[in-house]
Amino acid sequence: MQMTNYTDRLVLSILPNSEADKVLAFYENNKDFFEPWEPEREPNFYTISYQRITLSIEYNLMLQTKALRFWAFEQDNLHNIIGTVNFYNILRGPYSTCQIGYKFDQNHTGKGYALESIQAGMDLLFQEYHIHRIEANIMPSNRPSIHLIEKLGFSYEGLAVSCIKVNGQWQDHSRYAYINND
Repeated sequence: MQMTNYTDRLVLSILPNSEADKVLAFYENNKDFFEPWEPEREPNFYTISYQRITLSIEYNLMLQTKALRFWAFEQDNLHNIIGTVNFYNILRGPYSTCQIGYKFDQNHTGKGYALESIQAGMDLLFQEYHIHRIEANIMPSNRPSIHLIEKLGFSYEGLAVSCIKVNGQWQDHSRYAYINND
């Protein structure tokens, strides 16, 4: 697995824990933008030590082929993270499936960066991990995310009732899946 991958406009990197300051800045700069769509954060989430530990855990999960997170940068600015794509709960063998999560900086939405990053990540996942199915769970009110996932070719499979606890409330999520038939 290459630690750095390139698209037409972006650099997608698996970050070592020494880059925790960049991850922390990304989350701090987008706190109000991200939190309405995500589970509650740990009390120390917005600390360098928490992000350093998380990057170490994610690296170890990548080595075990259980997860794969890319951090997206514009090619001409490798100092500021503009987004992340995470493939997690990777199951091999007869399941050959995983789930996807993604988030992009509020100042970099609507530019096609998420589409470009996710597509590159999916291509790599299919080639190197031989994944057959990728699942996405999205709150029905998150129309931009639903539009993105549909544009990527994911199909709606139904509503997962009371699926994920977001902001202290159990929320329904629309379930989407992409099937790799190659």
